[in-house]
This record gives sequence, structure tokens and C-alpha cells, in this order.
Amino acid sequence: MPVTAVLLAAGYATRLYPLTKDRPKALLPLGEGVILDEVIRSLPGVPGLRQQILVTNHRFATPFSEWARLRGSAVQVIDDGTETAEQRLGAIRDLELAWKQAGSDDLLVLGTDNLFDWPLERFVAGAQRHSPSPSIALWTAASPSAATQFGVVLREASGRITQFAEKSPNPPSTEVALCVYYFPTAMCGKIREFIASGENTDAPGFFIKWLAQHGPVFGLMMGGVWHDIGTLKAYETVIAHWVGGRA
Repeated sequence: MPVTAVLLAAGYATRLYPLTKDRPKALLPLGEGVILDEVIRSLPGVPGLRQQILVTNHRFATPFSEWARLRGSAVQVIDDGTETAEQRLGAIRDLELAWKQAGSDDLLVLGTDNLFDWPLERFVAGAQRHSPSPSIALWTAASPSAATQFGVVLREASGRITQFAEKSPNPPSTEVALCVYYFPTAMCGKIREFIASGENTDAPGFFIKWLAQHGPVFGLMMGGVWHDIGTLKAYETVIAHWVGGRA
């Protein structure tokens, strides 16, 4: 099955100001390159990968297009037309823009502020076994306190998600959801259905929770190293540990 990789990069990263006031988070320096370079390096092993689409806002569309030009990258940059955080469409409306370009491909969705050291093709292979149901990547947080910062799931032995809690002060487990999703083409119409329902389209976790309430969604535990670059402290941690030891 052909696969389109969708790179979500339309946020304004206000928690990282002043670093991201005039630069998108994904283009912050990391090693000899930028964060997005590391995200892109995870893609070549994915079987059936046909195209790569990056959705960003109007404010940062030019820097991303320039990044793609300098790298000789085949990434297609889509401008969602917004210019401020107050105008943002939200992750799911941005995902819809990419879906319209992807045709009948399955969608492999990646947050461009997630870094991990496990083979992405391993996640895709597991997700395709659950097709036509969607799958999400999981990681075990160090403690319930650490899990409060993320979407958290409960699963059956089969891996099917039975509960999803977005940034709960009392998380039901320490299994947290990464912004790494696999949406088979057969279920991609759910994107439009979710938007039409009037639910919160800002964070992807709200969509995952809604999907789990309307049918099977599977969680795949990936383990290894994972960094969610949501704060200045998290970015400093990545700078200190990712490039050399990736730990």
C-alpha cells in the first residue's frame, strides 16, 4: 500500500519564545543541522513511502520551502494560510489539508517536534497488521507524574485502546501517546467526520480519543529513546544528549 508521510509543523511554539518568535520549532539548530533533519532521517526505511507532505502556517512557509530547497528534499510544503497562534487551524484541520493531497495513500503522521531512536518501519509494519484500523506509537513514561504532560492510554491484551486521557492530572497508566500515527486510507474519512462533529481540532490527542470511542484503535509500544520538544528545557536536553549519545 502506498504511504504518504505527513509532517505536522503548523504550530507557533509559543512556549519556546524567544527562540521560535521568528523561526519554526522544527528548524531550530540541532547538531550540524536542525530538528527537522533528524525527523526526515527516520523515513527512508518505510516501505511503500510515496511522498512527504509538510503542513505549516503562512508565517513559516518560506523558511520551510527554503530548507527543502537547500537540502534538495522532495518534501512538499503546504501553507495553511494562518499567520498567528490565535488564527491556527489546529492539527486535525492541518491533517485534512495533507489528506486531500495524499489521494488514496495510507497516512503516516509525524509531529516534527518528536525525536525517537527506534526504526519507524517497525512501527509501520505493526500498524499495517491492524489495518484498516488506525494505530499510534506508545512509550512508557518514567512515572505517573511525568505522564500528566501527555496523552495516556489503557489497552487490552490485543493492543486495542480502551481509554485515552489527554494530559490528565490522574493518568490511568504511564503509557503515553507519541505524535506518531498510522491512518489506513479506509478510515481517513473519519478526519472530516471528526471536524464536522465540532470536537476540539487543536491537539491530535483529541482525535485519537474520539476514534477510540467510535471503533478500534491500536497502540504499539515502541520503547527506546523519545524526546518531545515542547519546552525550552526539553530542547536543551535534546541538544545535550541527542546528537552524541541519543539518550
